Amino acid sequence: MKRKKVSKTPLFIFIILVLFSFISLAVINIIDITNYVVADVIRVSENTIIVGTNCTAIIAETSPERAQSIETGMRGIIEERPNTHDTFVAVLKSFNITLDSIQIESFNGEYYSSNLILRYGDKISKIDTKPSDAIALAVRTNSTIYINKTLLQEVGKIIC
Repeated sequence: MKRKKVSKTPLFIFIILVLFSFISLAVINIIDITNYVVADVIRVSENTIIVGTNCTAIIAETSPERAQSIETGMRGIIEERPNTHDTFVAVLKSFNITLDSIQIESFNGEYYSSNLILRYGDKISKIDTKPSDAIALAVRTNSTIYINKTLLQEVGKIIC
């Protein structure tokens, strides 16, 4: 009795389609901004960063170096020697990587967390970083700064 050969092609195609759908869902989750607001207020006062929207903002302390880097980035100034944020932006440009946006995500009572959303061709990466570093990069690249709505409601202060 001869065994009939069963093609494995349909199974292979099914597995590829399932993997592709998971990858697509991951990309959608990376760039989902439905729970975010765009920051339209960014100010630096000494070591204090104020970032928010309308009259509500997150007010947080950072190091003097990061505060200065955000401030010089907002002014479009590159000092005599580039700092780390200037260098990072130069590296992104040299590899044709775009900083699409940053997302300020959460606060655990001690630290804020945020992500860089980077694009290289059709690839998108979400990279964890300190919000002050993310803001310093965003102001240099004119990238959108998103703040999690829940975070803004929980820790935001009225500023006007």
